[in-house]
Amino acid sequence: MRLRQAITLAVTLGVLSIAFFAPVRVRVNGTFWSHVFDVGHFPLLGWLAAVLFYTWPDRLQPDSRRYVVAFVLAAAFAAAVEIIQPHFGRTQDLGDFINGSLGAALALTGIAAWRRTNRWFWRGGHALALFITLGIALWPAYEEWRGLRWRQKHFPTLGDFENEEELRLWRAQGGSPGHASSIAFTRAHASQGEQSLRIVGGAGNWAGVNYDAGDKDWTPFRALVLDVFNPREPFRVFVRVDDNAAVAKFADRYEHGYDLVPGWNRLRILTAELERGPQNRRLNLKAIRRVAVFTGDHEAQRFWFLDNVHLETRDE
Repeated sequence: MRLRQAITLAVTLGVLSIAFFAPVRVRVNGTFWSHVFDVGHFPLLGWLAAVLFYTWPDRLQPDSRRYVVAFVLAAAFAAAVEIIQPHFGRTQDLGDFINGSLGAALALTGIAAWRRTNRWFWRGGHALALFITLGIALWPAYEEWRGLRWRQKHFPTLGDFENEEELRLWRAQGGSPGHASSIAFTRAHASQGEQSLRIVGGAGNWAGVNYDAGDKDWTPFRALVLDVFNPREPFRVFVRVDDNAAVAKFADRYEHGYDLVPGWNRLRILTAELERGPQNRRLNLKAIRRVAVFTGDHEAQRFWFLDNVHLETRDE
């Protein structure tokens, strides 16, 4: 192996090691960025496979053997990354290994298509396969982006539950194994518009729903308002609000219980009350990250309907 090739391979492995093992702390829109990072395995492992192919000694013939060796080594590196990552605070994911292996395969087949033939259909076919594969890989990130776009466009409405994109912002939480919470749109019990969000809180702990608030500025608003319909006997729900604190300990967030009577309940929480909420400090209303509505610890299974969640302006 020539010196230049060895340096290229060493630099590649160094950059990839930093990319795959350096701790990543994404605190806002984490699900979106997680999907984006997943797609990053395609170009990174494709780069490694290409470097391995071109740095492997030319005496390894035929070329088909060099392609196989480069792919096997790149796939082995992808597998090793997933095995080692948990020791660096990263998560192990079979999907990342698959994405990396596909990236290596696409890079090597692209090299073959451009080196071995001038026929347009081989090159065009590879470009089409690359486009389709990346499109499929990017689709989850695109779906999350639609939710972020809805939040930006409709703020200070947090949820009117008329658009599918909102399910990228509102997610079920809590319950217990076999009794997890679930959410779905329904035309029953809408306080405005045509739909509401039906929440089935699974039996267990802190069952309900949470909203990704995206570090939005709530200082221009007077109150958080939620319409909640309880179809059965009275029970209590809790509303939790987190700001951008690094660790949302109980003392660092607003959390308060509300007794729901049968029928409609309007919960109205003043932002001044939110700001006074934590025991040890004031909530940062300029960067609200999360809102959650849930039942208590060891609560029986409950279901209720949520609608017209919004911030009330000071002029209302």
